[in-house]
Amino acid sequence: MQTETFALLVKDHEMVKGIIEDLLETSPSAKKTRLELLKTLKKELLDHENLEERVVYPPLESRKATRDLTLEAYQEHHVVDQLLEELESLDFKDEAWKAKLTVLQENLLHHVQEEEKELFPKAEKALSKDQLKTMEQQIAQAKA
Repeated sequence: MQTETFALLVKDHEMVKGIIEDLLETSPSAKKTRLELLKTLKKELLDHENLEERVVYPPLESRKATRDLTLEAYQEHHVVDQLLEELESLDFKDEAWKAKLTVLQENLLHHVQEEEKELFPKAEKALSKDQLKTMEQQIAQAKA
C-alpha cells in the first residue's frame, strides 16, 4: 500500500492528465482555449518536474533499487520538455499539433505509470520512514 509520501505528486499526475484530455477535445479553431490550456499545462509540468528533480529523484538516484528508474525519469522529463517546446512553436491549426499532443500524452502516461507502479513503491522500500516523512514534508512545502 502506498503511503502519503507521494500523494501530492499523484494528484499532480491526475490534474495534468485532465488538462491534456481537455486540450485533445479542443478544435483547431479554439486558438485562445488551446493557448491558455497549453500555458497551464506547461507551468504545471515544469513545476512538477522541478519538484521531483530537486526533492524526489536525488535520494533515489543513489539507491541501487531505484537508480535505473530514476535516471530514466530524468530523460522522460527531457522528452516532455522537448514536446512542449515543439507544441508551442507549431500553429494550432497544423494537423501535426494534435498528433504531437497525443505523443506527449502517451509519453506522460508511460512516465506516470512507471512512477506510480514502480518507482514510488520501490522508493518506499529503499528509504527509511524518516527519509520518506522528510520527503513528504518537502513535497508539501514546495506545493504550498
